[in-house]
Amino acid sequence: MRKWTYLVATLLMAGTTATFTGCIDTDEPEGIAELRGAKSDFIKAQAAVELVEAELRKAQVAEQELVNAGLALQNKSAEIDLQLHELDIQLKQLLIEKEEAATAQAKAEAEAAIAKAEADKTKWENEKALIVEQYKEKMLLAETATAKAQEAYKQAMEQIEASKLLLTDEEQARLNGVQAQVAYAKQAMDKAMYGYSTTVIKRILSSEVANSTTTTNPDESTETNSSTTKYYVYLITEDPTQSADGYKAGSLKKLQEQLANYSDIVADNNLEAVLDNALKNAEFALEMTQKYADNLKAILDNEYTTVADWEAEVKKLEEEIAAAKVKEQQYNIEKGKLEVANPKLISDLDATSNKLETAKNNQNSNKNKAKTAAAYSKKVEAESVKKGLNDAISGGTTVAGYNSNTGTFAYAKGIQITEAQSQIDGWVKLIDKATKGVDLENIEWAKPQLATALAAQKEAEENYAKDYKAWEDAMAAYDESLKIELEKSEVAANAAIKKYNGLKPEDRKKEANIDAVATALVAYYKDALAKEAQVTKATATKGSDTKKISAWLIADADNFKKVVGVDLGFITWDAGDIATANEISKENIGKLIDVEQDSSVKTPLEKWKSASSTVFSDNFNSGNNPRRLPVSKDEVIAAAGGNHVDALKNGNYGSLGKMIWVTAETASLQAIIDQVETYKALKEAFTAQKAVEQAAQDKANTALADAVDKAKKANDEAQAAYDKVFKEVNDNIATVQKEYGNNEIIKGKIETEITVYLNNNFTNGDLGSLEAIKNLVKQEHMIALANVTAAKADVAKAKRNIEKLAAGTYTDTDYITESLASIQEKIKVKQAEYDAAKADYDAASAQLKALLAIFLK
Repeated sequence: MRKWTYLVATLLMAGTTATFTGCIDTDEPEGIAELRGAKSDFIKAQAAVELVEAELRKAQVAEQELVNAGLALQNKSAEIDLQLHELDIQLKQLLIEKEEAATAQAKAEAEAAIAKAEADKTKWENEKALIVEQYKEKMLLAETATAKAQEAYKQAMEQIEASKLLLTDEEQARLNGVQAQVAYAKQAMDKAMYGYSTTVIKRILSSEVANSTTTTNPDESTETNSSTTKYYVYLITEDPTQSADGYKAGSLKKLQEQLANYSDIVADNNLEAVLDNALKNAEFALEMTQKYADNLKAILDNEYTTVADWEAEVKKLEEEIAAAKVKEQQYNIEKGKLEVANPKLISDLDATSNKLETAKNNQNSNKNKAKTAAAYSKKVEAESVKKGLNDAISGGTTVAGYNSNTGTFAYAKGIQITEAQSQIDGWVKLIDKATKGVDLENIEWAKPQLATALAAQKEAEENYAKDYKAWEDAMAAYDESLKIELEKSEVAANAAIKKYNGLKPEDRKKEANIDAVATALVAYYKDALAKEAQVTKATATKGSDTKKISAWLIADADNFKKVVGVDLGFITWDAGDIATANEISKENIGKLIDVEQDSSVKTPLEKWKSASSTVFSDNFNSGNNPRRLPVSKDEVIAAAGGNHVDALKNGNYGSLGKMIWVTAETASLQAIIDQVETYKALKEAFTAQKAVEQAAQDKANTALADAVDKAKKANDEAQAAYDKVFKEVNDNIATVQKEYGNNEIIKGKIETEITVYLNNNFTNGDLGSLEAIKNLVKQEHMIALANVTAAKADVAKAKRNIEKLAAGTYTDTDYITESLASIQEKIKVKQAEYDAAKADYDAASAQLKALLAIFLK
């Protein structure tokens, strides 16, 4: 007995190279009887596959996220390359402006602009280096994750192979048809991703089924229509040789490579040749795209209505593909003869290409990496200058290459020039900070600034003197307050009131007796206010004026009999004389004696604390106590970390700190004016040394660029000599490959739809509709027409660019920018193509798994 055997469940996961083995006519292997009872093993293997598939899907999601992140990094890297290219152009122009500068100011401005451009360039180069490392890391993670998942998947497939079951012919045929759908989708995915596919699908006619339908005419005669349905088996294998030449032009991987190597998109000072070549490529792309659209239109014009019609179209496409491949073979034979006859052209081209690649790599690796030829050292002799520089260094920090102890600026021999220049930039910045923005070229401008500083110093000194005296006075007042015996004053006041109350009515009317009470109360009130900032709780009113009783009496003791006594009701007046002087009631005694702290008045201790804080700050207090001894300037400078720090300027160390800061600033400004020639000479020496190092850097970079130019010239000559012999045959090969490549695309799509159509018929017994095939071709035709329109636009743009170049309005920067945009747009289009094929693949894979689940029940 002979049966078709299959390796079922060989789901082609995205990115794998699993092999479909189908439709192989073979005898039953030895031991098949044992395999018949291995269904449980098969189910276990299938379960293992599902687990592996789940892990693979996770890995693929993770990989896609990493790839997307990598693509974003590629885009960012390309944008940085464009920035660097523009900065190179800007630097060249600035160097010219510097040389042509007519005045010292213009030269200084050019030097400042050069320094900024170089700093920007260094920033972008550092950012790109970081991005490149991040990109490599993400790509390595992506490749590792997928490789692990694919290896596990391969092992699961081997488990299934070892445990495969014999299915019925019908089950085998059904599975084989769906396997073909998966394989066709896999081909489309591969071609979008790589430009080729190692999956090979061969259709083999399995059987023909005769169909007939009988219809009865109105005259009762009958008419029989006969047709034949062909069924196929699909042999699905792998051909690794398809990947021999690497990623094809226009594939997603190739486009991503171009984006990753975006910095190589440079006109090499031959923009005219580059644009001419771009036009030729655009015209070739238009020709091929138009031909593909015309072929699709011809297919649609045939108005196919049966499977046989579409099968005939597939056969026609196969014949055209075969004929084209014969042509390709003939061209390759012709090319082979030329290669035998012209070996030196090939070897020269290979050798010069390798040398050019090496020169470019050397330039990329070593550009701006020259090293200093000698050590450099310059010492500051003037102590005032050394102090000014050291004062400008923030506490706890250092300036690279500067020894603050010796006042020496230096770097060693053999460090990278960029590092030496970075140190020099730091030295110049230190001088600028130390000289506080003073224009060293025009010191007269600093004299008004010095006058302002001197005025500020005088004001700060006066403020300190005033605050210092206030502190002394507040401390003395506090000490005096400690001597006040408030309890005695209160007792005396109560005694005076008691004595007054004990007098006869006519004696109480005597002003001397009333004044005695007032005098005792005033003494009590003054002591309460001086010692504890206390005032009476009660108030008294005269007219519209209401005050604390203690305030009335401290202001004027007579207010006791004229205001307070009247308001409290124990004294009355008549015609300017005291009419009655009654006893002071217990309630009124409370109003006169009871006191409380006035929140609006500070106690002697609070006044002392405030004065101490104002003049010295609280940084030198002992616990919560104010300063009793003065704070010295040295103490403040030590605590603040210098005499130029912002903490002093901002008042963090009181008016003493402000005075120290403004005095130091004034002295510093005076020192700058006094030492302006020293600072100027120092800055000029550094600027000159940076220029010396830049000249060495430029020389090294020029040597690298010259090596690239020399290698490029040799490679161009070798390419021209090669093209003279090989260009025609290579163009012919490229043309025929594009032609049969387009035919293979549409053939694969039609075959896929035929397979789906026949699979549906096999399952449902209903031929259904062939519109899906026609609609697919229509859709492909619409895409092709859109591509023709885009290709025409590309040709027109290429021609415009040549015209703009001739008019002087097109630069290599324009070319680089447009190339970047073109690559990014092509990636989007090709990614969409891949995603569509992946969706078809996922749908077919799901259908295959569903069938397996049914057949294994």
